[in-house]
Amino acid sequence: MDTANIRYMYSANGIPTLVIIDREGEVIYYNQGAHSKDQLMPYIDSALKGTAESLGQSIDFTVSTFNNEEFTLSNCRGKVVLLDIMGVGCYPCEMQMPELQKIKIEKGDEIIILSIDTYYSGETKEDVIETYGEYILR
Repeated sequence: MDTANIRYMYSANGIPTLVIIDREGEVIYYNQGAHSKDQLMPYIDSALKGTAESLGQSIDFTVSTFNNEEFTLSNCRGKVVLLDIMGVGCYPCEMQMPELQKIKIEKGDEIIILSIDTYYSGETKEDVIETYGEYILR
């Protein structure tokens, strides 16, 4: 799947757009713009506890990872997923990446963080790695 389609599927008119999906596949948070760890943790914690209010069912998709594996969102049921719709050359995206890393360090395997480059300037896998390489778990 072309990752730009995910931007449309999730109505991400601006980047970054963050979507938090609970263990049941329900969207419990959706917002555009850069976020800090402190802003996101209450939503992540409520998703982990199963107490978050649903905004609706998540939209399933499959993408290829940098490891040439298939990632299918619906296969993540039982885990909380933070979907980061971002792009290379997006300053707010770059500012947010260290905050997402802090969340991953604190929550470990309790949460899956998936950053999907959906920008439309023709960047390559190498461009993404050059910009965000220190945050990519391969």
